[in-house]
Amino acid sequence: MLSRNFKLDEFTRSDTADELGDPNTPDEPHMRALHGLACGMEQVRRILGDRAITITSGYRNPVVNKAVGGVSNSAHALGYAADFSVKGMEPVDVARALEASPLAFDQLIYEASRRINHISFDPRMRREVKTQKGGAGTAVVWGIVD
Repeated sequence: MLSRNFKLDEFTRSDTADELGDPNTPDEPHMRALHGLACGMEQVRRILGDRAITITSGYRNPVVNKAVGGVSNSAHALGYAADFSVKGMEPVDVARALEASPLAFDQLIYEASRRINHISFDPRMRREVKTQKGGAGTAVVWGIVD
């Protein structure tokens, strides 16, 4: 367990890794980052009324990150980011609740077309809030946009 409610395999499971036969195993620095990510996700869970959270994408080692088209400095590749959904909540409502909360984070991106949110706990903690209405590679705009 990385934290009370989150297991390591929730953050390392990857269909792409499975297809490649890659275990997507984090090294020690990435394990530390993943522990911080899990602690951040515990705060997200509390803010959202202790609802169950499903991690849809977490850590990506260099091989997996390259295979999915990620940039080398991706927050996912560094162990700082997770894409997630929340049981019983619309993704836009999750984004609005987190934006309105005092939670410290680096980036929160409401990914409308994928019906998920991306959050990172990169140490920069810039508290950037954005929306990506289209799929991967489409424009990202500031704020939560329906």
